[in-house]
Amino acid sequence: MAVFTLLSGCGTVSAVDEFDPAPQRVGAQATLIGRVSKALDATFTADYEWSDGGTVTVWAAEDGTWRVDVPGWGLDGEVDVSVAWTTGGFFQCADQRCVRLAGLTGEIPEEYDPMVQRPFVEWLPLLLDRRLPFAVSQEDDCFILQRNTVVVEAPFPSGEWCVDRAGTVLSVEAEGFGTLVLLGEPEPAAATVELPGKIVEGEPVEHEAPEEPEASPSPGASGTPAPNPSQPPQDEEDEPDPSPPPASEAADGE
Repeated sequence: MAVFTLLSGCGTVSAVDEFDPAPQRVGAQATLIGRVSKALDATFTADYEWSDGGTVTVWAAEDGTWRVDVPGWGLDGEVDVSVAWTTGGFFQCADQRCVRLAGLTGEIPEEYDPMVQRPFVEWLPLLLDRRLPFAVSQEDDCFILQRNTVVVEAPFPSGEWCVDRAGTVLSVEAEGFGTLVLLGEPEPAAATVELPGKIVEGEPVEHEAPEEPEASPSPGASGTPAPNPSQPPQDEEDEPDPSPPPASEAADGE
């Protein structure tokens, strides 16, 4: 917008055009930080297609608790599993039973961690740090994070984050993690997360099914027939009888 300024001097008046300075372009990382700030405040219930686990449901409740339902994660695809963080700590739920994994300030043990919750509850807050060892570039609503140093260990893998202006996480793609893609519009958030089962004492469900013990070989498996206990052992042939003949047989032979 032009601003006209009147200058007077020596009895003359002139008008000079002054233009507003051109707006500075916001960098990709600054834009990402602004959108992530909104994403951290967002509450919702939404389905995401996960390349490593089918359709998962993410619950971000109004009170800050969260839960992720992962179908077929347990025992090599046999058991649906949920992981959640509530006022009681971290829980894993399967078959309507929930086992406590850690306290409020703990973390999910690796063998029980489906990882699908990490972009929302672990990696997203880290994106606010401008000192992360990533070079950030932007294409529409997507931000590509590439390692810019091999010296500093990155707290999460390189990849692509798509976050819209409202702070909705549209998709996440990361090395070693796979891809999450939002399915449809998110639904309103629950007031708090409800565990899908009763809290019990016991062992959580692991990702891999336990190996079945190998069956012990049955008798005769080596090719040698097993002895039949119902038959008496046969005397070996051509073996001399070490016992002396009866006295009557000895007398007849004389």
